[in-house]
Amino acid sequence: PSLKLIWHTVYSNAVSYVKKAGTFILLAAVLIWFASNYPKNQELQMSYSAKVASETNSTKKSLLENELQSKLLEQSYLGQIGKATEPFFAPLGFDWRLSVALETGLAAKEVVVSTLGVLYSLGEVDESSDSLKEILAKNLTLPVALSFIVFVMIYLPCFAAATVFTKEAGGIKYLGYLILFTTVTAWLFAFITYRVALLF
Repeated sequence: PSLKLIWHTVYSNAVSYVKKAGTFILLAAVLIWFASNYPKNQELQMSYSAKVASETNSTKKSLLENELQSKLLEQSYLGQIGKATEPFFAPLGFDWRLSVALETGLAAKEVVVSTLGVLYSLGEVDESSDSLKEILAKNLTLPVALSFIVFVMIYLPCFAAATVFTKEAGGIKYLGYLILFTTVTAWLFAFITYRVALLF
């Protein structure tokens, strides 16, 4: 085939992929944003706004703002989902915070770290944040930490990868298979890791 034909085929397929995957990814991102920001608790926000306004120490102001974000996330739809799914993750040693982090990680695995930062009242953090490392070291035992890492490494990849898989596999039913297979596999390996780590 000529270079022109190759270019046209590649370009057409790329544009088609971006349109389909982009729409799905955008929808997923909007849903996660909505679930993590609503319903709003105006009373709680006003209470913390007053505390922040009366506080003169900038460090304490920052702590209050982070604490507010943590409480708002806990009361959000996403927080409620995290608490509802906590029994599913309890045999792995996970609490509702870790459950929520896994759920936001469906958008992108990098979001797991920043979600933990918010849930532990640290604000926006990344994997190099010393404050997050210290908080997690205090709150998570080694078996729980190992189990969590194993689960994150195996469970459903980000929505972008899942969308590509669904398109290439040939239909939405394969997305269901992917979700089921990766979740069950991740849960089993995380459970084994947790139980074995408890022996030491």
